[in-house]
Amino acid sequence: MNLLHDVRYALRLLIKDRWFTAVAATALALGIAVNTAVFTFVNAVLLRGLPFDDSDRIISLGTTDARNRQLGVSRLDFTDWREASRSFAGLALMQPASINISDEGRAPEQFQGSYQSANMFQVIGVGPIIGRDFLPEDDRPAAAPVVIISNGIWKNRYGSDPSVIGRSIKVNSVAATVIGVMAPDMKFPFNNDVWVAMSVLPSEVRDAKRDVRNFQAIGRLAPGVTLQQARAELQNITQRLVQEYPTTNKDVRASVMTFNDRVTGPQIKLIFLSLMGAVAFVLLIACANVANLLLARAAQRSREIAVRVSLGASRWRIVRQLLVESVLLSVVSGILGLGLSTWGVRMFDVATTGVGKPYWMTFTMDKIVFAFLAAICLGTGVLFGLAPALHVSKTDVHEVLKEAGGRSGSGGMRARRWTGALIVVEVILTLVLLAGAGFMMRSFLVLYQADLGIDTSHLLTMRMTLPLSKYPRPEPRTRLYQQLEERLRHVGAIQASAIT
Repeated sequence: MNLLHDVRYALRLLIKDRWFTAVAATALALGIAVNTAVFTFVNAVLLRGLPFDDSDRIISLGTTDARNRQLGVSRLDFTDWREASRSFAGLALMQPASINISDEGRAPEQFQGSYQSANMFQVIGVGPIIGRDFLPEDDRPAAAPVVIISNGIWKNRYGSDPSVIGRSIKVNSVAATVIGVMAPDMKFPFNNDVWVAMSVLPSEVRDAKRDVRNFQAIGRLAPGVTLQQARAELQNITQRLVQEYPTTNKDVRASVMTFNDRVTGPQIKLIFLSLMGAVAFVLLIACANVANLLLARAAQRSREIAVRVSLGASRWRIVRQLLVESVLLSVVSGILGLGLSTWGVRMFDVATTGVGKPYWMTFTMDKIVFAFLAAICLGTGVLFGLAPALHVSKTDVHEVLKEAGGRSGSGGMRARRWTGALIVVEVILTLVLLAGAGFMMRSFLVLYQADLGIDTSHLLTMRMTLPLSKYPRPEPRTRLYQQLEERLRHVGAIQASAIT
């Protein structure tokens, strides 16, 4: 009941002193808003992970060379990994590719997709909502080509027609049967719309030599197995392959990490964590400003506090009352900050639509973000309210009452010391923040203005992907590129051309 009484009393004071409340709440709301918005991004990119059960146990597998460059996996190495490893409940192979889809009565369209082993969806723990999953026999070289399409293709290209299951369509000019449709929120591994059985790959690609490492592999850890144990086992297997195949596997090492870590990488983590540090300084500066306002306000309430102490209120009772006022002010600021951060996150999400971020990285607020918001509201309330509360609790009751409400010399000196200390903290935090911002801006300008060694004005680029079904070997692809370059040279508006 006493706490409820403190809350009611604090609410009346905040309403009564509305100008103080407006200024303090605005300063705090801005600091809380930027922290909540940035944490929403951190949560989406670094914390939330894949939208699957036990997503932290879905592992990305690759290799590195002698210079520690990240490479893919060869099909032959992958087969040896799968046969020898006991750390994984399942291992799957895939190769991302641009997929052209065509059928009668509809214009051809290109989608992002992948060729994959039949068990990939089983490894991540999902399946089609219509039709069936890939079967082990779909992996056999002589198997009939089959394909699974995304919910988006099913709705936009085929009008949500259930009879699309069993229909024959052209996948990179190869006739394949549609066997399934995925859920609307399923586009693994990144932004896929088409999943094709590995048997559809030309034999030259599917059965490439051991040193052709152009596949990607994923796995799910077996129950009770840690990431470190799986990494150690694969390193041992890889070392054995180095001894068995020294010509193709020399200096090759296994690269084992969670799938989310593979996507984000250390650079992205550093950027987001640095950004969190920067906005934390903004919030600390806001807290110091509000603490100064509370100190000035506390000086005006010194007689009120002295009277309450003289009537029997304990020092802890006074501190609790003032902290309740601070936390309540912080909660009001948090509500305002939530509105501002929600608007900012939505604007950022719209601005980053179509930039190629993985489909599961949705910038939305969930229970983790709301828990963070509640924590910083409580934490900032205590942080900026503690110094003024401790200052007021040490008020000399007799001196204040003797001065009939006037500010005592010792009390004024004490208040000035607190204010001076907070100002010093503000200045230090501001200088650190400005120095960091200046350094980041300077680094950006240096990178932006760096001399690339080439003149990029009037320079145009184009990207094209040749279907593997028509161009499985490098020689035909090279001839086509040479013919394309020769034709470009005869275009009047083009001075020079090159293909890489």
